[in-house]
Amino acid sequence: MSSNFSNKTLAAVFVVLLIVVAAIFIFDGDKNERTFRQELVTIDTSKVTEILIYPKSQNHEEVRLYLDDDNWRVKLSEDKSAPVSSSKIKGLYTQLLSVKPKRLAARGNEKWGEFQVDSTGTRIKVLEDGRQTLDLIFGKFAFQQPRSMSTYVRLGNDSDVYEVDGFIEMSFNQDANSFRNNLLLKDDTNNWQRLSFDYPADSSFQLVKLNDDWFANDQKTDSAATASFLRQLSNASGSNFVDDVNSEILGRPDYKLTIDKQDGNSIVVEGWQTGNNLVMRSNYNDETYFDGTASKLTEKVFVGMSSLIPK
Repeated sequence: MSSNFSNKTLAAVFVVLLIVVAAIFIFDGDKNERTFRQELVTIDTSKVTEILIYPKSQNHEEVRLYLDDDNWRVKLSEDKSAPVSSSKIKGLYTQLLSVKPKRLAARGNEKWGEFQVDSTGTRIKVLEDGRQTLDLIFGKFAFQQPRSMSTYVRLGNDSDVYEVDGFIEMSFNQDANSFRNNLLLKDDTNNWQRLSFDYPADSSFQLVKLNDDWFANDQKTDSAATASFLRQLSNASGSNFVDDVNSEILGRPDYKLTIDKQDGNSIVVEGWQTGNNLVMRSNYNDETYFDGTASKLTEKVFVGMSSLIPK
């Protein structure tokens, strides 16, 4: 009987020890592989009203993107803001929602500095209806074979460091100007019927579409050169913004392009000579003035008739 009691006791002790070991294994001993989060970003993009970015490249100075009457804007200074294209906001959403943990890189704060997910990382905060629903820090990125990159991330309210696919920080580690709507115009050339170029002196001309051919002042144009120009014009963008323009004193533009469309609407691009520069604006993005000399924007828009005529 004593032997049976001892055996039962040993069996009970063994079961208890087995349970303890299993608990340690699941909840502690193998934390790095078994208990990490499956999701890091769970925002509802339809409710997002504000995105705050603290880019490493800008010494973590806040870049504020916010919704204003259904239109996104970026704060430039205390009293200035600028439009942000919806495509750029969608791009940020795509990047955030792609953040999926593939492994737990570290537990605790001992390796935050090594993975750059401390105060040195690029931080993003998302607000939905005025309530913060995401606080994420992008840290160090690493190359992996074959031809893949990973980024280390951490939630602001969590000590765990995760590794995710891709070089995601690149979309956020930028200054305020990088988020602005940089399109001078964007449209479908199939809807264009007439382009009127109003220039100084006697260099003005019209480009008119008749059937499927284009004519410049009644001269048939070079089809390849014209197609290339129209394609480039239909997605014209600027890289340098001019924010100190007083629109009230600009006066009559020195250069003007009017694009008349088949639906009766028009796109108008204007240019004002200011010293050696040409300041440009369009009614497609009428709040934004561009430096026409940057990226040769002037040459891409205000072309000469000779560039379209067969040589």
